[in-house]
Amino acid sequence: MGIAKMKLVTISSELTNLEQVLKRFIEFPEFHPISSEQFVDRVRGLKTFSSSNPFKSLLDEIIEIESEFNFKLPVVKQENLEYNIDQMHDNVVIIHEKLKQEILSIRKLESDINLHQLAIDQIHNIDNLKVSLDDIFSCKFLYVRFGRIPMDSQEKIKYYRNKPFVFKEFSQIDGHIWCMYMMTEEYKQEIDNMFATLFFERIRIPEFVHGTPDKAEKQLQENLAKMTEQLKVLKDQLDYMKNSCMTELSTTKAELEFLGKLYEARKYVVGLGERFSISGFIVKKDADKFKQHFEGISDLEIEVRPANSDKRITPPTKLSNNWFSKPFEMFVEMYGTPSYKDIDPTLFVSITYTLLFGIMFGDVGQGLLMSLIGFLLSKYKKLPLGKIISRIGISSAVFGLAYGSFFGDEKLLPGLYEKYLGIHPIEVMNSSVTMNLLIATVLLGAVLILSAIIMNIYVKFKNKDYIEGTISNNGIMGLLFYGFILIGIVLNMQAKINLFNIYTILLLIGIPLLVIFFKEPLERKLNKEKAFPNGFGGFFIEGFFELFEVMLSYVTNTMSFLRVGGFILSHAGMMLVVHTLMEMTGQAGIVVSIFGNIFVMGLEGLIVGIQVLRLEFYEMFSRYYEGDGIPFTPIKF
Repeated sequence: MGIAKMKLVTISSELTNLEQVLKRFIEFPEFHPISSEQFVDRVRGLKTFSSSNPFKSLLDEIIEIESEFNFKLPVVKQENLEYNIDQMHDNVVIIHEKLKQEILSIRKLESDINLHQLAIDQIHNIDNLKVSLDDIFSCKFLYVRFGRIPMDSQEKIKYYRNKPFVFKEFSQIDGHIWCMYMMTEEYKQEIDNMFATLFFERIRIPEFVHGTPDKAEKQLQENLAKMTEQLKVLKDQLDYMKNSCMTELSTTKAELEFLGKLYEARKYVVGLGERFSISGFIVKKDADKFKQHFEGISDLEIEVRPANSDKRITPPTKLSNNWFSKPFEMFVEMYGTPSYKDIDPTLFVSITYTLLFGIMFGDVGQGLLMSLIGFLLSKYKKLPLGKIISRIGISSAVFGLAYGSFFGDEKLLPGLYEKYLGIHPIEVMNSSVTMNLLIATVLLGAVLILSAIIMNIYVKFKNKDYIEGTISNNGIMGLLFYGFILIGIVLNMQAKINLFNIYTILLLIGIPLLVIFFKEPLERKLNKEKAFPNGFGGFFIEGFFELFEVMLSYVTNTMSFLRVGGFILSHAGMMLVVHTLMEMTGQAGIVVSIFGNIFVMGLEGLIVGIQVLRLEFYEMFSRYYEGDGIPFTPIKF
């Protein structure tokens, strides 16, 4: 649990073994490689093997074939290091061209079928025309337009009966009149404009339509049947071609992917003379498995060292947490990955986030329903947030028991408590409880801030940063100052014990503040530098405002936890409104109750989740967590 222990691994061998080593290298899933450029740029005489992948363009063409022709190539495992790239290229190009020609033939035939079908639909609406279409279109001095107009335009044509045109109606279908009009060339523009104002839609008769409409339709139907049969034959041929080249394309794709992985892995190879090396990090427990993975390769050396043994390289961080805390890694990584030398705050976040959410959103029914929804989201939708929702839902239900709230009903559970247990739940809306509730949430926030300061002290001493761990506002001096004031206030309020006197104030408030004030000069003095490089006056003014900001941050961070108590009251108030509306609506109350609970769960659940995350990031993380680490990223091609 926490940050997994890492080992720095270096593989080295003769250049003759490079391909064989790379083949094993790309198959180990839990290896975080280091780019060769990190070494080559710092040490003279080293060389890198990285360059552009020569197999990518051909692999892209196969992927294009898959997409263009709706292929589903089976996955083939390929480990062949012997290949002929020119032959593979020629084969892929030939297959691609054949498929293109076949698909072009199919598309052309489909286009012809669509044209014939459109022509049949068009002439079917003018089938009572007894004149050959060839005779009409062969006229030299007359122009004919076929089409349709809306039925309400029919009466308007009468207003233009003095115009030089001939109009003929064929049929009435779906609120339109299929018709034709005829005019001479002299009046063509005028008549076309007139019919445009009548919303005439022109339908062009294809050139391949001949004879009268009824004879033309019969011929088109015969042609359509022949083309449909021909299309079926072409599609069968395409399926046969796809099936026949499936194996070759699958094998070629697997070879290219495998060779591409080998080539891409070269960017991690460092060359020196006739030898090469590959360096990276593995989890400590995988060290023996890693050595076994490369067994059988002659003249191969594998050196396993501590993660921090090479100061040029920063070890990556892999978080390792238990089943409860693991989903909360998402929140930690949102802020930043912890460095390898720091601590993993995931356990602390999982406990505090779950606790605070439950306190702010306490309801048995809504909590259990929320937990169920989270479980379903994580199981069927694979949403990482679902596992977090399932956990905070249980916390919400637990605190709901303490508040006696079941889907906002605060009469059912309290009645059962009094009848069977003889106790009363916490009545959050009772005026005598409200103030104590707010004070308790502030004290809880103060305890969490103290915990964050203690964690910071631990991290700084672990990393041998004794100055930050001792004399900073989040170090021992800050702990003494803030802790003493907190304990003094609590004892004074609860037991009437006054810890504040001239000696304790001087020792536990004055001295810590003075040390925090002089932190930078003390740090420079310990590093044998000038204490006040810009003069004491400038330091004093700057230090005064910085100290004021530090003291203000203690107050604001602590009071920020008032929102925890505020949302307890807010949740109870919103559910009180829902139940009041339910009682007012009578028989429709159950509907109001259902939608009211859904609304409160959705809106307040989202707001509370965001507010708790804000408390984590701003009031706690900012005191002990930097998040400047490098995530452990196993090699993936």
